[in-house]
Amino acid sequence: MPSHILAYFQKHKSIIEENLLLCRDPEDVEAIHNFRLSVKRLRVLARLSDLISDDVFDAKGSLREINKLFKRSGRLRDLQVTGQLMIDQQYEDLDPVIKLFDRRIAKQRSKFEQALDIFSKESLDEFERKLKELLQNVSEKQALACGHILLATLESDIHILFHGSTKEKRLHNIRTKLKDVIYLGNIFDGRLPVQDYLHISIERLRELGELAGAWHDSLNLEVNLEKYLRKRPDTGNINSLQEFMQELKVKKQGLSQEYVCILMNEMKV
Repeated sequence: MPSHILAYFQKHKSIIEENLLLCRDPEDVEAIHNFRLSVKRLRVLARLSDLISDDVFDAKGSLREINKLFKRSGRLRDLQVTGQLMIDQQYEDLDPVIKLFDRRIAKQRSKFEQALDIFSKESLDEFERKLKELLQNVSEKQALACGHILLATLESDIHILFHGSTKEKRLHNIRTKLKDVIYLGNIFDGRLPVQDYLHISIERLRELGELAGAWHDSLNLEVNLEKYLRKRPDTGNINSLQEFMQELKVKKQGLSQEYVCILMNEMKV
């Protein structure tokens, strides 16, 4: 039995439960972040479990409840990050924009808390029960073979996404796949040959993830500010806002170019 897979689930189940309690504090923005990170890891583990069970495990159904809460937390987390980027900027006369972010964060927090109130943690207990039952008759060799299959699938998905479109959204979707590779590697504690498949090390993959994350945060902020301008074209701070947006576009473009360069030249997509 590959006990490390069960231990991985139990670790992140515990992190989720702990951070769902911490999420009740509006000031604890990291709790939302940590909750989401562990759910992402369980999603990869669920895909692996589907492969091990030949699709009998039903990963999608097993995570249905936690995925509802995860989806509701996504908008809140994006606004928290972009709101902080606004606070960190050097333009002192953009307070009206910052206040708008504060109002939108409060609105999304209310929706998240409503979802949190009806979330049943028993769904994670049921996932654990099914996982234990599945792994009882599985060898480490079988589990590792399924890890290879999932890694190859993720590598293929990245290539398809990169060449299937020129839209910025593809870079976000590739970023998600790259993180899934890291999480899968964590499940097997370095026993998967990630570098053989993706041509870069796990350490370089993490650096690429941070770069892609900075690009994505800039993109989200740009989208929000453009929406603000469309609704308030006569805003009194229009010059400062447009100047800030221009700086943001230049930064985002630079991050995007570096991101694509690594994908093409190092990962050979």
